[in-house]
Amino acid sequence: MANHKCCTSYGIVVKTECKRIMVLRRKVPYCIQDFFHRLHKKKQPWPSSPSLFFDVRAQFEDEWMPMMKKHELEDYKRYLKGESYEDMYDFPHGQLRSKPKEKISTTELFYAAYREFQEETGFHFKFTKEEIEDYPLVTLQYTGLDGSFYKQNYFIVNDVRGLKRHVYFNSFNKSSTGQVTSWNDDRLIYQSLLLPIEVAYRKFTVQQKMRSDLKHLLCSNYLERFYGCTLLDKDKDYE
Repeated sequence: MANHKCCTSYGIVVKTECKRIMVLRRKVPYCIQDFFHRLHKKKQPWPSSPSLFFDVRAQFEDEWMPMMKKHELEDYKRYLKGESYEDMYDFPHGQLRSKPKEKISTTELFYAAYREFQEETGFHFKFTKEEIEDYPLVTLQYTGLDGSFYKQNYFIVNDVRGLKRHVYFNSFNKSSTGQVTSWNDDRLIYQSLLLPIEVAYRKFTVQQKMRSDLKHLLCSNYLERFYGCTLLDKDKDYE
């Protein structure tokens, strides 16, 4: 299991002119994602036919469940029941790949977040270097179900230009085909969705009952008047 420690990450919230917003639907909970990564490290071969989690469920429950923590077991039970689980809907974001003590410019932070956006959504869009400084940057701070503290920073990109899906993009296994060939493939974990903003807002609002991370507010135009603002999970006045 991955230890979801206190961490800082950067991401991008993309909105289109037709009032849609790019979100990720997590296909499986974190515990299953961690198990997939273990299969990848063990170099377990990928089946010749497309495989779903339930093809390896028995192995998961035999090898992985005994090591799972309480919040992971509860999340797994919700998944089996078809209920919402942690971060079932989310925005693409990731931790920086450089040393945290290095001073990083806003432009470098955006490019790191943009690469994460491409990897997880399979989409890209047009922007100029000059525009990056004008994108609002919103910080969310909250406590996860594992008890750890998280700080997530999101660039807000409105009226995005040229949003297009990649013919094929996979950071872990560059191939000329679009087929999943590795347990470490992002497409096993995420499905990118371009949802009407009001639909995304409702989905994120439902998730507040499980963990108050205030991500539903990223769907709102309310935050677009601010730059560099920080939202805490205690800021109930915004709901």
